[in-house]
This record gives sequence, C-alpha cells and structure tokens, in this order.
Amino acid sequence: MGKLMRKIAIVNGYLLFVLGLFLPVINGNTGKFTLIGLWTESLTSGNFSHFWTTQFPVGIEAEIGTGFLILVIIASFLDAVVLTFRKKTKILPMIKNVALFFAIFFLGQFSFFTASPGVLPMPILALLEFLLMRYLEGKEERDQQYAEQTRKNKAEKLDKEQRLAFKGKYPSLFKQIINKNLFFYRQNLLILSAANFVSYLSIALLIFSYRSFSAGQSQQSIFDKTGLLPIFIESGGILVLLLIIFLTFINGMYLTFKENHGELWFLLGIRRKTFLWMLIREYLICVGVSVVVGIIVTLPLIRLDFWTYLLAILIQLFLAVITLGFHQEKTLRLLQFKPKSTQKVARINFRGKIIWLLIGLLFLGITFWWFARRKSAETYLVLITLAIGLIGLVNGLLKIFIAWLQKRRDYLQHFLTFNDFTYRFRKSANLIIILILLQVFSLGFLLPRLITGEMVQVDQLFPYDIVAKIHNEELPQLEKISQKYQGNLLTFPMVPITSVDGDSDPEIYGVARPIMYIQGQQIGISETTYQKLRKLVGEKEQPLNLKRNQWHVVYQQGINVSAQPIDWDPGSKEPRLRIGTPLDFYDTNDIDRIFPMRDIKSQERNILTGMFQRGLQENLVVLADEAFPKTQQKLVLIQTNHGKKMVDELQFIDQKYASDRRWDEKIQPYYWKDQQEIDVKNENNLEMIVLVFLLVISLLLSFSLLLTKYLGEKDFWTEKQNLLLLLGAREKERRKILNQQLRLFFWLPLIMAGLIGIVFIFIMTNIRFFNQQESLQFFWRIIIVDSCYAAVWYLVYRVFGNQIMKWVSK
Repeated sequence: MGKLMRKIAIVNGYLLFVLGLFLPVINGNTGKFTLIGLWTESLTSGNFSHFWTTQFPVGIEAEIGTGFLILVIIASFLDAVVLTFRKKTKILPMIKNVALFFAIFFLGQFSFFTASPGVLPMPILALLEFLLMRYLEGKEERDQQYAEQTRKNKAEKLDKEQRLAFKGKYPSLFKQIINKNLFFYRQNLLILSAANFVSYLSIALLIFSYRSFSAGQSQQSIFDKTGLLPIFIESGGILVLLLIIFLTFINGMYLTFKENHGELWFLLGIRRKTFLWMLIREYLICVGVSVVVGIIVTLPLIRLDFWTYLLAILIQLFLAVITLGFHQEKTLRLLQFKPKSTQKVARINFRGKIIWLLIGLLFLGITFWWFARRKSAETYLVLITLAIGLIGLVNGLLKIFIAWLQKRRDYLQHFLTFNDFTYRFRKSANLIIILILLQVFSLGFLLPRLITGEMVQVDQLFPYDIVAKIHNEELPQLEKISQKYQGNLLTFPMVPITSVDGDSDPEIYGVARPIMYIQGQQIGISETTYQKLRKLVGEKEQPLNLKRNQWHVVYQQGINVSAQPIDWDPGSKEPRLRIGTPLDFYDTNDIDRIFPMRDIKSQERNILTGMFQRGLQENLVVLADEAFPKTQQKLVLIQTNHGKKMVDELQFIDQKYASDRRWDEKIQPYYWKDQQEIDVKNENNLEMIVLVFLLVISLLLSFSLLLTKYLGEKDFWTEKQNLLLLLGAREKERRKILNQQLRLFFWLPLIMAGLIGIVFIFIMTNIRFFNQQESLQFFWRIIIVDSCYAAVWYLVYRVFGNQIMKWVSK
C-alpha cells in the first residue's frame, strides 16, 4: 500500500508541474498565462503590485488565489522529486495540504476564478490526490479490523439466535401482561403526553395566530423585511428549535425509564419485535392522545380551520419522529437487550482553570460587544458566543472554587454538598451551563421583549392620519383634496437621504464592493423643521447645535422594536449617507465621494411623523439649517376624519411615483394611519404570542433537564441517603444535605443568569434610547416579572426536593 501511495504522489506532482508550466489557462488583460509563467513574469516585472492590478480587474484576488495554487504545485513537485529518490519528508505534504485547503476556499469565494475556469483541473487533481491518500492511509489496518469485527458479529449473532429465538406463540396470560403494562406506569406516559401536548398546542396556536392576523394585514406588509411573515418565520424557527431540544430530552427520559424497567421482559422471554412493537405503540398512543386533546382544547378558538390542524399535526408528527430518532443508539441498545455500559467516575481535573476563566471572560466580553452594536439588531446569534463564554466561565470558576474548598480545614463538612462537581464534574458543569443559557435566554431576551411589547401604545406611533412625500407640483392637487375632506394639512421642506445599504440581510463581498440593493431611504429635514415637529407632537424644543457637517438621527420606532442602524453597510464604521434618491448604478470604487461617511453628532428614538417599516427605513435625518439644500420636495402631514375617502383619491400620487418603487417595494409615497395601525398591532400580537410560547418552552426545558438528571441518578441519591442513615445522620440532617445539593442546580444558574441578563437589559435600554420615564416604567415591570419568575423556580425547587426525599426514603 505504501508503494501505491508513493507512485500516486510522484505522478500527480509531476503532472501538476507540467500543467502549471505549459497550460495557458489564466486570462489576463494582455493575453493568456500559464500559472508558473504568470508568477515568473510578475516577479521579474520590476513592479509586482502594478503588474497584478493592470493584468486583472481584481488584482488582490488573482494574487492570493493563484499564490496558493502555485504553492500547491511547488510543494507537490518537490515532494514528487524527494519520493523519486526514495526519500521522505513530513513538511512538504503538510505545506501541500494547507495550501490546498486555502486554494479551494478562495476558489469558492473569489470571482477571479470564474474568468479563468481552465485553472480548475489543477486544484481538483490535488484534491483527488489528498482524498485518495486519506483513503489508502491505514486501509490495511481497517481491513483487518473489519475482518475481526465481522467474525465477532457472526459469533454474537449465532449466540443471540440461540438465546433469543423464542419459537412458538406467546401464552394468552403473557399477552394480557403486555396489554396491561401499557397503563401500569401511567406517570411516565403522562409526562410524555403532556410534553407533546404543549408542543402541539404552541404550534397550532402560532399557525392560527399568523393566519388570523394575516387576514387583516395589508398584502404588501406581510412580505416586508419587517412584516408579518419574517416575524413568523424567525420566531417560529426559534420556537421549533426549542421544541426539538425539549422533546429530545423528554424522549430521552422516556427511553431511560423503559431501559430501567425492561429487565423483566427479557427474563420472560419476549421477542425483540414484540418489544419494539410495545415501544412504538406506547409512543404513538402518547403522541396521538396529545394531538387529539390539543385539537379538542383549541376547537373553540380555531374551529374548523382545516389547514391549521393539518399543518400543526404534520409538524408535530415530524418533531415526534425526529426527536425520537436522536436517541437511535439508546433505542438499539434496548432492542438488543444490552445493559447500559457503566460509566467511570470522572474526577475533576484542575489544570488550566485560569485559562478556562480567561477564555470565558473574553467571549463574554465579545458577546456584550456584539449585542451592543446597532448593526447586530439585538440578534439571538449572540447566544453562540455566550455559550462559549459560559463554558469557559463555569469550568474556570468551579475548578477554582473546588480547589479552594479542598484546601480548607472544614472541607469534610462540605464535601457531600459539592461531590457532584468533585466526581461528576463534566456532567454537572455541562448541566449548569445549559441551565444558565436557558435562564439568560428567558431573563435577558424574552422577558424584556415581552415587557416592552406590553408597554408600547400603537396609537401613539402614528400622530398623523396621512403622511406623504411629494414634489411641489403635486401640492396644489393634494391641498384641494385635503380641503374637500376638511383636513388639516401641514408641509415641511425635505430631502431624500439614501444609505449605501438599507437591508438587514448580511452582505458578503471580497475586495470589489458591489452595488447594494436595497439602499436605505430616509427623510432629511432641517433643524428648524425638527423643532416644529417636536412642538406638534407636544414635546419641548431640544437645541441640537449642529455644525455644518454634523447630522442628527431620529429613529422612528416603538420601544418594543430592536435597535437598528441608519446604514447596514458592513464595511464602514460610520454610516454612509448621501443626499438624494437611490442609485441604479454608480462607481463603487468612488464610494467615499458618492456615499461619504457622515459625522452623526447625536441620536434619539422618537415618533415625529410615524413609524414606518418598523424603524428600518423612513427615519428622520436632521441637518443644520445652513447645510440644508434647496429642495422642491415636501413632507406633508394631514389630520382628517375622512382618511379612507381621502386615500382613495390619492391614486394619482401612486401613478406619479410608480417608477420609484423599483428601488424598494416597501417604500410608499404616502402612508395611511388606519392600515398602518392594523399592520403594527398584528405584528406585535404575533410577536408577543411567540415570546410567551418561547418562555414556556424554555421553562419546561429547564425543568425537564433537572428531572432527567434526578431520574437518571435516582439510585445514586438513594445509596447516598442509605450511607448517611448507616452513619447515624438524622432525617433533618439528611434533608439539609439534600437541599444543599438541590440549591446548586436551581439557584446557581438562576443567579448567574440574572447577573448576565442585567447586562443585556442595560445594553438594550441604552441602544434603544429609553428616556427616564420609560426606564422607570420598564425596570418597575421587570422587577415584578422577574420576582414571579423566581417564585416559580422556588415552587419547582420545593416540589423536586419533596419528591426526591420520598424516592430515597422508600
């Protein structure tokens, strides 16, 4: 096998060198180049950088992409030469593999390779060699292991056939035992049914809520980036993910229970097919009963909405099947009648505790920094870095604490309380990390968003019945319509402000900046207009003292909307804004002139004309009076009692500005308050319902994790209590030790999550620009809600403590 690998490396090394030397496949501005010839000419040109920039539109891409390819070819050629003389080196194959990895990575990222597709055979040949080498490496050993495993499998199969070939029919009494067994362990089946019932109920209500709210929603707003459908998809996706985790742990608890109570069936001589049928029957009955009960419970609300029932049932069945499939190994072990392998005692390893702690603090800082960026829009993705930070933080702190505790003279008085971390450190630490993460999700994300959703008053988000952006030539006709319907019309000069990127979707590009669609569209006003708008909504003047090159941003969004930037451009620290409408084409190399970065002196969140696009666009940008340009455009604000009739006569504005919608379908030349209020109410209601579901599932998931731990360690807890009883410990002392151990897993995650959640809350109030009154209302509510949350945890803690004491006292 070694000879074959050597021959492959030699042939491929020489072949790659020949292709790189004689195959002209790279298209430059002055002609075609071979790979080696290209680099030879660039190195001998006298001006290395100038050669690449003049030969290729994306010079840096060509330089990096071909650089790693030439490194692959040189390393392969030198390795082939060394192998030809029957020598061997480790450094050349390593260089070849690393260079190949980067070459293939940039192959998919750089647009340069699309202009020179003839270069593709070289990395493909190198990749085939790499894959073939990995396959041949250790093949003889794998073949020997496979032969040995085949022999063992045949022996085990023959032994099973002799032991488990239960021929004949079951006696009638045995069939009765099988049927009665279904309802013997009712408590376990009840937990499984209740979990599936909660899952089905949340899915059905979410689908019904979306279908109900979308019926009254304007068609355009349903598909907006900030509309009903994106909220449904994002929040529903998070809910389904939590349900998968929740049902996975519940199913694991169910299979663990079956594993602990399956020995009797094996002794009675049950067949594997029969046992599998019993397992599937119980599981399907529980899922079916939960769905039927869910349909009956939701029938008065959902009524005869066939599609809601069908979608909810299909999704629930999918979740039930996939979450059971995650326990394939445990299920196979049950069917093969294999006892669970004993786990060795995992003692704590104190090495690297300071490094763990530093890693945790580093990623915790990254998490807070990421969340505090307006361009992050308070994303749930920060939970990824938070999880890494918690891994380091919990491991480091627990190791430091246990090491300090073991050095104390009174350690023996406390070792029973902390022995879960001394002898089951990895398992216990992982449980603490997951519980903290779930509590941070609830305390730092879900509850604050629920409270801000409850605080928002939709009618105050739209102070005017109609808001329009028109040119002076349409103003006389609009004034005539307003007088016809007794409207109060106000006009203010405005200029369109465009950001280079108005879309929250991430833009990924290489060296060459693309023209981004959608460009953000905002409303530019003067400082004088800003002060007038404040007075109209009942607020005092707020001098901005803007200099000529300074701007002020007013984010027009509700308190419940996540913080968003005025410009989403990923390549700029400051927002890139231009005075004018979006551009269909512009020279992206001249971005600093076309979309200059602006000096944003100050920012605030306020509603002066209305919240449109949930604050994603149509915000106000205030310019200094002396810097405000002359304009023919007007911002029109109308108050009227005949909004519907008046809107019907504004079709001429739609027709006039129909071509402007090519930039962004969401941006309208005018907005009507009544429809906007309906849209926002539906969006807020759907978001609130999803947040409640997420909070309930998060709580149930936390409780199921703790329940799974205690059920899995029931024998251990019993043995510990029996040992204390033999040592003469009274019941009061035994209960005290039990409560101390329970507190670690109930209150430690809650306290740590509370501290981390407070930081998230303060960041949220800061980037959403809470004023003093809003802050007082919010923190008063959050204290009350968090107290109720802690009370629920205390109640569950007491129930678990009493139940475990009953178990260990039997």
